[in-house]
Amino acid sequence: MIVQAAITMLVLLGLSAFVVDHGVLWLGREQAQNAADAGAIAGAIARAYDDIDAAPSASTGIVHDTVTEVVRRNPVWFNEAFTTSGLSYACPPGADRCVKVDVFRDGTSGSATLPVFFGPVLGITSQPVRATATAQVAAGNGTTCLKPWAIPDKWIERSVPADDNFKKHAAGPNPDDYRPPTANPPGGYAFPDDLGQLVTLSFAHPEASEPITAGFLLPLDLPGTYEQNIAGCNGQMATFDQTIGVGTSAEEAATNAGFQALFDLEPAASWVNNNVNSCAPVCAPISPRLVALAVFDVEQYEFMRATGNWAACAVTGPSGQCVKVVNIVGLFIEDVAGGVITGRLARYPGRVWTDSPTLTSLSSFLPAITLVR
Repeated sequence: MIVQAAITMLVLLGLSAFVVDHGVLWLGREQAQNAADAGAIAGAIARAYDDIDAAPSASTGIVHDTVTEVVRRNPVWFNEAFTTSGLSYACPPGADRCVKVDVFRDGTSGSATLPVFFGPVLGITSQPVRATATAQVAAGNGTTCLKPWAIPDKWIERSVPADDNFKKHAAGPNPDDYRPPTANPPGGYAFPDDLGQLVTLSFAHPEASEPITAGFLLPLDLPGTYEQNIAGCNGQMATFDQTIGVGTSAEEAATNAGFQALFDLEPAASWVNNNVNSCAPVCAPISPRLVALAVFDVEQYEFMRATGNWAACAVTGPSGQCVKVVNIVGLFIEDVAGGVITGRLARYPGRVWTDSPTLTSLSSFLPAITLVR
């Protein structure tokens, strides 16, 4: 019986080593991967919104501190597993602006191995695990929360003296130039050069003949009511190269009231160091004063407007007009007074939509955070 008990105990210890120690190994491996994923995503978010340097430091700075803190809050078998040697900015092929996080619990880089409870009976004295994850700041090309407003893209002013009015196909000397963000080299609003640029917008009447200025704010005809699209998100993907119908002058009152309502949702928000100082994400996912605006091809719109030929519109709004979206930017609403809106060009959380054209990181204001490895 003693011999049989000894043999049985050996078998049971082997099974325990397999069940308990192997369970610790797989749990530790899962926790290490969770820590690496969370650290990489957090680092990419910090790189997208807080440190847009082309080559941030891997040992200091906000990206490093963010990754370190997030990984620290995701321990691997009750111990911290991250060291500064686990952060880099290496990208796999086809990715750009990456944050790579390696999590160690294998006895290297100052880490300890996982505990072993029954393994020594079988000669197993240590269990090393490690994990890696890479996230990128992709150049997004769409959003599901576009507000029903569009502004003209930036053009090259040729008028002498400069009059801040776009004129190319309309009558007049010294026609202005426009190069869309899809050109080579890209034109229009640029990132990060125009990040934080102060713009002054006022409602533009589609049926009128007022000149197209940098503050030309057009109403858009989006799914749902105009007021619903101001107050919330319609969930419909809006992307570059999309044609959207233009609303009418009847939306002017709702536009001014809508901007005021958004401002009043967080009057204490402010613009600091090219970022929104907000109560988000505690009070809301993002500040209600940060909105997504369509940027339209100013040359195409001016040509159709000057000739009265809207045949190029795949769809038209109640005004019989349309605009071609060439970019989408964030706008932080700084002030609303007497129908005049002042704001700052800002980043806005974006998505990558494979069925639509993309822009380079020099034009896109829609950072899209994705895990790539």
